[in-house]
Amino acid sequence: MNKIIRRGHLRAFAIITTGLLAAGHSYAQERNLRLSPGFMPDPMQRTFVSGGEQEASQIFGRDMREIACSGSISQTPDHVMTLTDDFDFLRVWNQSDADTTLIIDGPGRFLLCDDDGGRGLNELIEHRDWRAGDYRIYVGSYDGGAHSYDLFVSELSGGSQGHADTHDSRHISIAPGFTPDPWRVSFVSGGAQSAASIFETDMLGNHCRGNIASTPDHEMTLSASFSYLQLWTQADGDTTLIIDGPGKFLLCDDDSGNGLNEHIEHANWPAGDYRIYVGSYSDSYLSYQLSISELRSYGPGR
Repeated sequence: MNKIIRRGHLRAFAIITTGLLAAGHSYAQERNLRLSPGFMPDPMQRTFVSGGEQEASQIFGRDMREIACSGSISQTPDHVMTLTDDFDFLRVWNQSDADTTLIIDGPGRFLLCDDDGGRGLNELIEHRDWRAGDYRIYVGSYDGGAHSYDLFVSELSGGSQGHADTHDSRHISIAPGFTPDPWRVSFVSGGAQSAASIFETDMLGNHCRGNIASTPDHEMTLSASFSYLQLWTQADGDTTLIIDGPGKFLLCDDDSGNGLNEHIEHANWPAGDYRIYVGSYSDSYLSYQLSISELRSYGPGR
């Protein structure tokens, strides 16, 4: 079996190119969010490109906490977040390889800005009492230019900031009886590789489908063997799932979960390293949540 070892710059270039070229209405709709309390997946994730020709400082000045708004932003919001009801609490953060800024312009005088309040040069905004309505979100570039980023929105106040946005937190090492169960993580599907050309069919004869990254989206290390595990996805589009494990272990799925989502159940998982790829059935990049459980009582439709 061929092992793919590098994601490299192709995926980053593809994301940037998609962001710069996809200015049509349908893509703008994909960049927006419509949230109600209890939304899933949590965190919700969107990917786009920062920057623009406008200076946030000249347009917004300071936010309602007297924090300066900074960075170069676009004339129109990068995302519109519609809250169908009031939220007691929301966290919004972004992850980028460049120096970005974040502005959230909401109903009435609601205005929140941040620069480097998250990890490294990334932003984090936490706030209580979000009123129902439309919130215009701008992700700026501090030093100009256009930079790809991932934006996350969560109503969960606990846990690690940016749970889904760092390399380490996308990977898991578990033993029987692990907690939390299900273990959940969010990321972005897709890539420049064809799963069919790399893996063809799995050990059960199922076809491996979708466009995937050249390195795994997640790495799952089992420190001991499991008699049962299930993995499933929840996404805002058509995704696929590939699990490439020790030896000849290979499982693939397309649409066995709810709707266009995936669900893999299997007995007898040997200890070792498993490389997990979440593909996009088309050429798009899609936000998803991956869940892993050793409990048969969980899973789609249960």
